[in-house]
Formats: sequence, structure tokens, C-alpha cells
Amino acid sequence: MGKEAAGRFLFCFLAVSYFLAMLLSGGADRFLSGQYTITAILRIGVPDDEGTGIAGKVAELRPVREARYRTPEDAWKEFLEAYPGLESLRGARKNPLPGYVEIRLRPERMSEEGIADVRSALEPVSQVEKILSGGDVMPSLLRMKRWANALLWSGFALVCAVFLVILAMQEKTRAARLVPDVSFLVDRGVPGDRIAARRTAGAFVAGGIVALVATLVSCAALFLVSGFFHFVRAVVGPAQDLLDARHLLPVCLFLLFATIFQGLASLAGWRAAFPGEK
Repeated sequence: MGKEAAGRFLFCFLAVSYFLAMLLSGGADRFLSGQYTITAILRIGVPDDEGTGIAGKVAELRPVREARYRTPEDAWKEFLEAYPGLESLRGARKNPLPGYVEIRLRPERMSEEGIADVRSALEPVSQVEKILSGGDVMPSLLRMKRWANALLWSGFALVCAVFLVILAMQEKTRAARLVPDVSFLVDRGVPGDRIAARRTAGAFVAGGIVALVATLVSCAALFLVSGFFHFVRAVVGPAQDLLDARHLLPVCLFLLFATIFQGLASLAGWRAAFPGEK
């Protein structure tokens, strides 16, 4: 039973780690939103205070995670870093480049609707000359994102299915070991259903403890790994986001279902070992 409990903890740890990673990242959403930007190019001559004001207004939109104003001087420095040796294009100390606003979306709003909301808010602004948002490439990229998310969630479902199969096999084996003892009790008038109900209740409590401990260990591991590796923060997200109240309900539901499944697996294993026992 010790080995079986360790195996359950390991599978539960893998399942909850997968679930928390998907919960934080949204699948491919966080990585894509970290790489993708909407660029609002301002007209030449727009004052910096107006550019900063536009960025502030854009940052208040629901789909937007971050909006930063880049001055014409910033744009010129970035241009020279990308194309060194072209300093001569700036004649008479006049900067040929305008300022721009760099916009990043929230992972959960990384969609055609989110992009359209930002574009519709920027298009009426007279200081904006052009909006770069990916053009015809974005619909195909977003379709690929949806397929990637479906594949990742399918992997989570597969992990859960394997976990459930192993649980059922373990419980059936445990019940089979108890055949002599159960037969002894049943012959002396103890109802088999009472034994099954008590075993199920015990499995429910033990399963809840295993799921809770696995979740706490997984959260601690995620905090540790996220603190050391920037790649994890970029793809999965900072572990501190788990403290957000909107993640509390999904985590509680996962714990509840993991507990219920272990109780039901105990009952199913009993019925398999004692199909006609009442």
C-alpha cells in the first residue's frame, strides 16, 4: 500500500502540475502574447506628452496587458541597432522617424476579437498614422494556436485517463486481497455494502489528502522553477499569478474531482472484485 500511495501521489503531482501550467499559460496563449505586439505608428511631430497619453489610454483597454510609448529618439536608436552604418540618413539633426506605441495583449485575450478591439480604439485617433497588427498572417496563426491548445488539453485528458485506469486497477487488486476477510465478515452477517461504503469513504478522505499534498508540492515546485528560469516565466507565467482569485475556483474544482475519482475508483474496484456481494 505504501508503494501504491507513492504511485498515486506521483501521478496526481504530474496531473496537477500539468493543470496548473495550462491554467497559467492558457496553452500557447502566454507565449504567443509575449512575442506578438500591435504597433501604432504616430505621425511625425506628435509631442511626447500626447504619445504618452495615447499609450495610457490604450493600456486601459480590457484586452491590453501593456502599452508603452517609444519616442522618436528611441525609434532612431532601435533603427541604428538593427541597421548600423546608416547614421547619414539623419540629416541636419532632424529625426526622420516618428514615435510609436507598442502594445501587448493579455494571454486570455489573444484572439481576433482582442486585436479588433484594440484596432477599433486606435483607428479614430488622429495622431495615429498606421497600425501594424499582423495583417493576413494573424488569422492563420490564431487557428494554429487553437489547434495547439486543443492538443495540449488533450494531453492533460490523457494523463487523467491513465491515472484513473491505474486507480481502478489498484483498487481492484486491494479488494481482491481482502476476499478472505470480507467473506468471513459477510458469513457472520455484516452487509457487504456497508464494507464497500466504508472503504469508499476512507478512499475519499485519503484521496483528498493525496490530492491536496500533491497540489501544494506542485505549487512550491512551480514557484521555485519560475524563480530560477526566465523561460518558464515566459512560457508558463510567473507562479505569483496563482495567487490571483480567478484561479482559486479551478484549483478547488480540480481537488474536488481528484478526490471524488479516487473514492469512485475504490467503489468500482470493490464491485469488480465482489460483483454479487451485498
